[in-house]
Amino acid sequence: MATEITLQGDMRDAIARSGSVSNSTAGAKPIVELKQGEELTFQWTKQWYPVAVVEFLDPSRPHAMQLLGKDIVLWRDGSGKWRCFEDFCPHRLAPLSEGRVEADGTLLCAYHAWRFDSEGNCVSIPQSLDKQKEAKHCSNPKSCAVAFPTQECQGLLWVWSESGPQAQIESQLRTPRIVPELENDSDRVVHLFWNIRDLPYGWDFFMENVVDPAHVPVSHHGIVGNRYEDAKYYDMIQVREMSTQEGFSFEITPVAPNLKESVNDFQPPCHVKIVSTFKDGGQLILALYATPTRPGWCRHIGCQVLVKNEAGKLPKGLGFYGLPMPTWLGHVLASLFLHQDSVFLHYQEKTLAQRGKGKWLETVYTPNPQDKIR
Repeated sequence: MATEITLQGDMRDAIARSGSVSNSTAGAKPIVELKQGEELTFQWTKQWYPVAVVEFLDPSRPHAMQLLGKDIVLWRDGSGKWRCFEDFCPHRLAPLSEGRVEADGTLLCAYHAWRFDSEGNCVSIPQSLDKQKEAKHCSNPKSCAVAFPTQECQGLLWVWSESGPQAQIESQLRTPRIVPELENDSDRVVHLFWNIRDLPYGWDFFMENVVDPAHVPVSHHGIVGNRYEDAKYYDMIQVREMSTQEGFSFEITPVAPNLKESVNDFQPPCHVKIVSTFKDGGQLILALYATPTRPGWCRHIGCQVLVKNEAGKLPKGLGFYGLPMPTWLGHVLASLFLHQDSVFLHYQEKTLAQRGKGKWLETVYTPNPQDKIR
């Protein structure tokens, strides 16, 4: 996948104009220096992306994944830190995800037993003539694996999608698009389980879908709302100025009788936060991520955050997903919700690709305010 993603339509234009990372409500730090014109450009690779839920990873083995069209491998080194390499051994380009995490904390390629440390340096080439030759071969930069910066935050494993010394510096200048409420250790904040799915449609279609309130009672009939009774007019009132670097935010109106307000907040590159505030002061927060993996696919990671009101009353969650349940059951049941509109988005993307030429607005009919950001 190239580092540019072509977006179409009102929502896609809005999302495309959002971008990069700076000092958002998620606590991201500004870049120290911006090149001329850089603030108007969304740099896809200079970003933190959530790629996995840490507690779902087996630390004893490497894991193959994808990010922005690159094959990557995640593995935990001897210090207990998760690392990310591009998924090929520099020797014969065999996938390192088919290798082994050794007792000494190195990653071993299972093809010829080359070993790599946590920084990607090759530390063992057993086919070398002697130790001197081995040290010489290992010191050659061509023997190194391609390593990407990583960090754990709020239970997620984040990967910076560029490699090299400059990427290490740039990645430390900003933080991921985290959920500020999860940084609060108050007993008023209840974090429900993370769920994760690879979905057969692109990042842009996911983002457009989750910021569209009108589809919810229709597509998710039986879980959230009723398609015959709750399909109605919505308006989307801008509450934060649209920005290339900071995304956009809007309030949905009208809201349900028990709600005070509902706000959707898109924070580039891959986070949507939906905050529903109840009249009694409680809040339901949907924290949704969609990481571009490869063309036509994205990886969704999401959770619910419930905030009690001043009286200590816990609000209801999204449908039955707010009920107490073990993580494994929540993981299984999450597919019920995600699959309800998955087929629509998959074929919507295919149809648009087949039609190819022409502008989005010349292809579809979008007469209502919920079809666009104004």
